[in-house]
Amino acid sequence: MKVAIAGAGAMGCRFGAMLAEAGVQVTLIDQWQEHIQTINESGLRVENEQGTQNYHIPALFPEQATGRFDLVIVFTKAMQMTDFLHKIIPIIDEQTTLLCLSNGFGNEETLRQFVSADQILIGVTLWSSELLGPGQIKATGKGRIDFQAVSSDFAPAKLTTVLNLLNEAGLQASLVKNVHESIWRKAGFNSVINPLSALLNCNVAEFGQLNYGTQLTDLILEEINAVAQAEGIPFSVRIIKQMLEAQFNPQASGQHYPSMHQDLNKQRLTEIDFLNGYIVKLGRKHQLATPVNQMITGLIHSKEQLGQLG
Repeated sequence: MKVAIAGAGAMGCRFGAMLAEAGVQVTLIDQWQEHIQTINESGLRVENEQGTQNYHIPALFPEQATGRFDLVIVFTKAMQMTDFLHKIIPIIDEQTTLLCLSNGFGNEETLRQFVSADQILIGVTLWSSELLGPGQIKATGKGRIDFQAVSSDFAPAKLTTVLNLLNEAGLQASLVKNVHESIWRKAGFNSVINPLSALLNCNVAEFGQLNYGTQLTDLILEEINAVAQAEGIPFSVRIIKQMLEAQFNPQASGQHYPSMHQDLNKQRLTEIDFLNGYIVKLGRKHQLATPVNQMITGLIHSKEQLGQLG
């Protein structure tokens, strides 16, 4: 199976390396010029608990992508997804499967602009990765993938092929019956650990040691729970807190700096509008007050602005 990674940032590179390690024909696609050039010239450098390894994986800019791919794994940030997919339209045909593992809400609707529902898989992943620089990532801890076909017309044989491909690469993939519940669970997780680690300038393990960490977590999740109930989505604050606690262990992902922390450090825009900001938007729809998530969203946007001013 020929696989493209659309959005070869920290997570896309970790998946690309794991798939390449399993013998999959994989191509990385990204818009960062220095990153693509470094990977093509020197390979993708992956640091993990066992040491450092270089992976020689083809890397392309979106405009360079040609030919046919069986599977495109979408990792682009939610606010960049439409533009990115427009650029790689030449590699997507009626037989191409799109598996979207990007964070945030609304990704399914974006994919439907480009392919039919029976070509779309949507899911969440708890794998983590840190982009150290052009062509370099730090991949620590373990994770998993939960995903589901958007349409009941998705070919069963193709679904099994994708599932087996991911698991042969050690990605711990599972098919779930209600992926939207998983998406809200992951979004709840990210709406806590991403902005708070960014605002407090700490990694996951450090956040877990904070005296006020539980109180801050509860304030954010209580609002998300109210909005989820209004949307008719099953949501459990207890499960989200268990997920967070499981990541505090340094042997899990405790040493990891979440993507929003990484983005702000590199003076990039974040996905806050597709996490806490989206909760604020849905709260207004249902006439539910979400002052904590609104404040978090405002603080992150202010940090973004300060980075641009600097």
